[in-house]
Amino acid sequence: MWSDVETGRDFLNFNVMARLVSQMIVDANGNALSIGISGGWGVGKSSMVKLIEADLKSRLKAEGDGEGKNSLIFVNFNAWLCQGHDDAKAALMEEITSALMTSEEATETIIEKAGKLLKRIDVFRSMRLLGELAATAYSGLPVGALARGAKGIIDRFNADGITQEGYDAASEEVKARADDVKGLLKPEASTQTPPQMIHAIRKDFEGLLADLKVTLVVFVDDLDRCLPPTVIGTLEAMRLFLFMERTAFIIAADDKMIKEAVRVHFPGTRVDDDIVTSYFDKLIQVPLRVPPLGTNEVKAYLMMLFVESSSVPELQKEKVRVAVNKRLAESWKGEAIDADFVQNLVPDCPGTLKAELELADRLARQMIISPKVNGNPRLIKRFMNTLSIRRSLAKVQGISVNDAMFAKLLLFERFASQTSFNSLSELISTAPGGTSLLLRDLEADVRAGKAIDEKNWPAGWFDDLKLITDWLKLPPDMGGVDLRGALHVGRESAPIIAAENKLSKNAASLLSELVNLKITATAAIKAQFATIAPDERAQIMTHLLDKASAEVDWGAPPILYGLAALADADSIQASRLIIFFESVASTSLKPSLIPRLETSDWGKNVLIGFGQRSDLLGPVKKAVTAALTKGKR
Repeated sequence: MWSDVETGRDFLNFNVMARLVSQMIVDANGNALSIGISGGWGVGKSSMVKLIEADLKSRLKAEGDGEGKNSLIFVNFNAWLCQGHDDAKAALMEEITSALMTSEEATETIIEKAGKLLKRIDVFRSMRLLGELAATAYSGLPVGALARGAKGIIDRFNADGITQEGYDAASEEVKARADDVKGLLKPEASTQTPPQMIHAIRKDFEGLLADLKVTLVVFVDDLDRCLPPTVIGTLEAMRLFLFMERTAFIIAADDKMIKEAVRVHFPGTRVDDDIVTSYFDKLIQVPLRVPPLGTNEVKAYLMMLFVESSSVPELQKEKVRVAVNKRLAESWKGEAIDADFVQNLVPDCPGTLKAELELADRLARQMIISPKVNGNPRLIKRFMNTLSIRRSLAKVQGISVNDAMFAKLLLFERFASQTSFNSLSELISTAPGGTSLLLRDLEADVRAGKAIDEKNWPAGWFDDLKLITDWLKLPPDMGGVDLRGALHVGRESAPIIAAENKLSKNAASLLSELVNLKITATAAIKAQFATIAPDERAQIMTHLLDKASAEVDWGAPPILYGLAALADADSIQASRLIIFFESVASTSLKPSLIPRLETSDWGKNVLIGFGQRSDLLGPVKKAVTAALTKGKR
């Protein structure tokens, strides 16, 4: 298994860009600098940040005891970790102040100044966190850690509504903490307006950086994972430091997500693309994108994953990594990465590793052309982890399947549509002995370059024609091979349809549509139920309930759309759905489920069952009671 976290080891020759960024920071010589590392989810932005930091630190180490030693102070800020627990502005300011306070250059005077600045930030945090509650109680204003503790009271208000009991508890908390915080609030601080406070904080920071004679390098990561308020809060906090002498910001984020957060931040106004782009561009002086991966890079990445998990000694692994990156740097000359090249880098290369490198060679092109992978390193790693799990499951269950066969089947599952994969599952499950002659014929015809009539393709395959044609050409041959074992260990992805439970083509297509519904069923989908026999509707409900049983959070999971569509069309299946909800644990129910159930007769019966439970959580119980009361009017 491969960990899905950022790495400080370069498998994709990203060090070229990392060195470029670190050189920019050095060349800036203390002048303000902001660099944006942009790219979609999973392309390697966090790993790029790690490599930049590592390169900067290696430069400092190489300088030894010279004048430039320790001239940089590093701060790593992850806004996502603070989300929901702290104010983004205050959290970033506190991280930076703490880094300055604990630096090697910090004298007693500097530490004292930083301590005063932390208190000022605590006041700022308290004002932001408690709002009107804090403003009405000067002598009892929670500060710092007290503010974070007081957040629990605010959360309680948000969850249960403001009750007299909750209000009394909050008032008592404020009174109890009054003496603890009086000493931290100075009259001049309490009377400052927010702009005055920001100006004072910025002035203090400038003074600290000048005293320390260092450049502050701040890495901001995972910003595109945050909700819009946290995104905007972090960006506004960065504005406090941006373009301040002796600062360099490296911001790793998907610029598309950031721009969308800007739109959400200004609801009800007409924010066009130019304004949104301008907002972001004012923060970023140097925009850089993580380079997309080509076939060579994907091959290198896959092969290095296999090398890393092999029994090859660590020193040899590092030599392979360096050689592979060197070859990638020369790929513009036509130098290719392939299995032979990597095998020759490993003395006495183990047979298992040779087989895995050959597998990587075959998988690479599909990883590029698949729109559901598209050369994304994180998705590639997840694909390989899934493959590893299935190989292990097969071994435990005594299922003998060729690794390349597993990989080819998993490729189809990942890049083809759900309808196409269900058709493949049906071909395998219903064929005698699990050996599909149709699949064998399709592979032979495609490799021979024959044109295949649309009506001869399984359901959904013609819509994925280019991808599936390329897939059929991939070795090894799957037609005429018993694939039931391989399908069995991956059965969480699609229903396995046994021969005795075979659905008609229309029913299988409808099942696929219901499984993938993300909105209320359209009139066209609802009309299809009339064409499906009652026994097939029962089979469809069984498959839907099997998928629904894996849900642990019953707020508004997508599977509910398919379940509701079938229950609305068939009263017998509605009864089965009512019984199913009786088995859903009360702790899994969320308030957002209740409005979804109010709109149908079967849903109202489910609510009656919920109303008889004694272990419902407060917000859910309140929502159920309100719905049942509304229904009696």
